[in-house]
Amino acid sequence: MSRAENEAYWGATDTAPQALDNFFDEDCEVAWTGTSANIQFSKQNSRSSSGNISTASSVGALGNNLSSTSIADNITHSTHDWNSEGTSSGRLAKGFGKAIGEKLDSFKPPSVSIKWNASQGQGSAGCLQCSAKDEEIAQLKRRLENSYSRYNLTLPPDDTVNRIVLGQPYSLESYHSHEDKCALIDVALNTMDGGAILATVLHMKNTVKKNLFIKEMQTRSHAAQVYVHYLKQRHSLAEAIDFLGLLGKNEEAAILTYHMAVTSKDTASKLANLKKALQTSFSDPGLSHEAKMVKDHIQLLERQILIDEADAHDQSNPMLVEYPRVSSITDKSLLTTLFYCSMYHWDAPESHPASPTALRKAHGIPERQVLWTVIRGRARVNHWPLPNDLDSWMGNKGLRGALGSLTSAFTGSSRLVKNVLPVEQVVHTLAASNAPSNVLAAYIALLDSMDTRLKLAVNHKCHQAAVEVFIAQKDREALEKYMKEIPAGSPEYLKAESALKTVRWKN
Repeated sequence: MSRAENEAYWGATDTAPQALDNFFDEDCEVAWTGTSANIQFSKQNSRSSSGNISTASSVGALGNNLSSTSIADNITHSTHDWNSEGTSSGRLAKGFGKAIGEKLDSFKPPSVSIKWNASQGQGSAGCLQCSAKDEEIAQLKRRLENSYSRYNLTLPPDDTVNRIVLGQPYSLESYHSHEDKCALIDVALNTMDGGAILATVLHMKNTVKKNLFIKEMQTRSHAAQVYVHYLKQRHSLAEAIDFLGLLGKNEEAAILTYHMAVTSKDTASKLANLKKALQTSFSDPGLSHEAKMVKDHIQLLERQILIDEADAHDQSNPMLVEYPRVSSITDKSLLTTLFYCSMYHWDAPESHPASPTALRKAHGIPERQVLWTVIRGRARVNHWPLPNDLDSWMGNKGLRGALGSLTSAFTGSSRLVKNVLPVEQVVHTLAASNAPSNVLAAYIALLDSMDTRLKLAVNHKCHQAAVEVFIAQKDREALEKYMKEIPAGSPEYLKAESALKTVRWKN
């Protein structure tokens, strides 16, 4: 029978069940029904010949019946005699089973063959899929064993560190002794590779006691720095501070504590953290200078909070009304605070928290920074203090200040501003803020070079300063020529006309 005929035969509804695979499954509960005439016929032949009928003849008879009848007709619900191996009928049944198996093996599809062979003890030899899976499992086992042996083999420290540097697979688990771990770190330090150093340091840190780890890091400062940087990158600042303290690096631990305190977003938390850091991390006598800086920061922050609370809803200050605040002053720098106080509280008494004088004295701001910040702050609100005014404002420093202010009053010039500030830069700044001509002339007069004075005066159209330079040089021709640039009838023009009549000129 051809394959097409076989498939057509088994596809018929009267010979095949709904699930053919279930027939060959020993756990299947599908019941197969059919007539038992042929089997009974075989049994009768066996009894009539008094046991002389051979198994081969029975199989032949069965084969003839199978060729013309349905296989289902040769199977019954009764299997008692089939399992009796001690009798002739039992041997006959065994022969029947073998014949049925051979016959069915030629009909069943590949999926059924796998199940059938497995049930007959032939799974390991006949199941190609199972053999392939077994081979694949064996290969995976060999790979796993080789991988484990390669990664857990104790290589020399040089080889392992080279693998780390080159980005190759490596394992540090096989280095158990303390000497091996130290050797790994030393080799990594010689390579100057941060990744290798960090890997070996973390291996030691995770596998030895804390006191031993600290002891080794004390003698390897570069490895300690790499580990501290690692902790900072992971935002483990508390752990980094504790580690630096155990290494005896109190200054670095204190600075890191200060950094952690000032990075607090909430102002109240920042103030509390700064006070705590001052009491703990900066208690070392060797950090007295740093402790003073932290104390100044705390005082500034407290002052800023008071100023901000007072100015938030103050409508009595004309400067706050005319020039509204852009943002809060809290948590700003010292010079920004001085700039703010110069804008809004220039005339405040020294007892006021926002007084520029009180702020300058409390924090010891250098004269150069004070003068430069005050000039820019006052210019921001269109108020420009003259050099003599600044001398008087800065003169509250005992006899030296008093003598300086007296000298400025008599000479008409400010020696303090002249000696402390870059006057040319001050003139440029004041001109950019549209300062009046008399203010620019007062600052230009502080310069010693007449050429520089004249250059600044001409560039910024400060006619008063230019006329004063020509008068000082007694250059009549230059003054007459420059008077063409001066508006007629202006104070500068009248001053030039008066000078032409009274001054003794060189030309």
